[in-house]
Amino acid sequence: MKINSDLYSGKRFRRAIQHFLLGRTVQAIAYFSLTLWLVRLLEPTDYGAYMVLWGMVEMMAPLSSFGMLEAVRRYLPELAARGAPGVLQLFVRWMTLIRLVIMITWAIVISFFWADIAVWLGFSAPQQDSALLAVGLIVTVIGFRYASEMLECLLEQRWSQLTHALMPLGRLSGVALLVVAGNLTLERLLWVDLGVSLSCFLLAEFFLMRKLRSLSGTGDYRVSVREIATFAWHMTGVNLLRAVASAGALRILVARTLGLEIAGMFAFLQQLLKIVGRYLPAKLLANIIRPMLISRYAAGDVNVVNQGMALLWKINLLIIAVCMAVISVAGDPLIVQVSGGRFTDAGMVLLIMLLGLGAISQGQLVGMTMQIFPYTRQLRYFSMLFLLTPLAVIVGSDWGLTGVVSGILLNVWLMNSLTLFWLSRQVGRIDLDWSGTFRGLCLAALLAAVGSIIEVEFGPWWALTLVLLAYGLGLMLAKPLNHLDMTLLNRGLRHRARYFAFFARKG
Repeated sequence: MKINSDLYSGKRFRRAIQHFLLGRTVQAIAYFSLTLWLVRLLEPTDYGAYMVLWGMVEMMAPLSSFGMLEAVRRYLPELAARGAPGVLQLFVRWMTLIRLVIMITWAIVISFFWADIAVWLGFSAPQQDSALLAVGLIVTVIGFRYASEMLECLLEQRWSQLTHALMPLGRLSGVALLVVAGNLTLERLLWVDLGVSLSCFLLAEFFLMRKLRSLSGTGDYRVSVREIATFAWHMTGVNLLRAVASAGALRILVARTLGLEIAGMFAFLQQLLKIVGRYLPAKLLANIIRPMLISRYAAGDVNVVNQGMALLWKINLLIIAVCMAVISVAGDPLIVQVSGGRFTDAGMVLLIMLLGLGAISQGQLVGMTMQIFPYTRQLRYFSMLFLLTPLAVIVGSDWGLTGVVSGILLNVWLMNSLTLFWLSRQVGRIDLDWSGTFRGLCLAALLAAVGSIIEVEFGPWWALTLVLLAYGLGLMLAKPLNHLDMTLLNRGLRHRARYFAFFARKG
């Protein structure tokens, strides 16, 4: 069997990481700037309505997937590496066409019932007419992300990250023009989003078609329609259940139970966490590492898959730990500062949401691993626990936003703990480094306690600075990484892995 080994070689992997990190840095700055600017420019109810509309778009991503996005992530790397001539192009063409038809159908259905949906969400009459434009974002935004995912499956991070960066930069430029012209309204803001997302969608499709023309196929591997359909069918159940508990669905439920203004604050905190979550390894490197792990799994090197999951699991927890330590000592003033004084006394809510983010990121990692092995049918069964999340929101709403996020947290941790326990028993070789992880978590807890004392005596900003500086130095003493972690890092990063040696223990 002929295999295109150059496509997922270590050299391309390292080059992809360079483009990826550069692109994500630009995106982080642009998205953060856009978030802070819009919360200051829009009226509270308009900001709440705007974020709820984007929540609807986010919720439609899993609802419109029907397992197809996961099927692309699973099979496209194998077809690109060892597929027969023409099979890869046929696979991409049909998957794109079917997904586009599904998204357009959803958009038409929502448009037809929009008047009732807008009233249910609590929109005012002027907001109802303006917000109808958001239906178009279902096609353009999700279509753009779908094409970008395919590029990333081919390790084409250069073009994928370029188009991803153009999305927030284009929206920022549009907002700037509206501010200069003095015409910033909810309707015009949605027109900007629609135009920018359509441009990014077409650009991503152009780069994808250009890349596919260069991959003629040299192997003899084929995947049957039945196999793809079975995989997608299992993941359809997962996606539908996941949509119920998605960030967009939760935003809509908060708007329904607590009102648009509270939904605006909840959405703002979600946006801050989204920026943090995008840089957790399970999310940050998923689209780079997933094709590499699939190629290793196809080659029979299962140990690399298991160790890769264990390493990402540990690093996720270490990053979440320091974020929680920072919020525990400076949460309230930090949120007041970044929101321009719009939101106060939200530090505890953000702290609880951070803990939930840790569980969500681990769940994404476990879900990715179960798809690789594959255990998609079992993943669908575990996903039924997502149905408890709306119930937790409704019950928790009696205690305000704190009750809502606490209910979400409990359900997410329950589901991910059960799933990880089951997966570790099935695979049998996922060696989670509890010792190294525990040392890192204890360091974060110690710094949070010391930072609380510093905050009382000298103020929150001094406490925040102490936590950030001391955590990096403390990890050099705690040494949470082990020799298996370093072996994997050396394999993927070569000489660049030496920077992680300061955090690894010997033997």
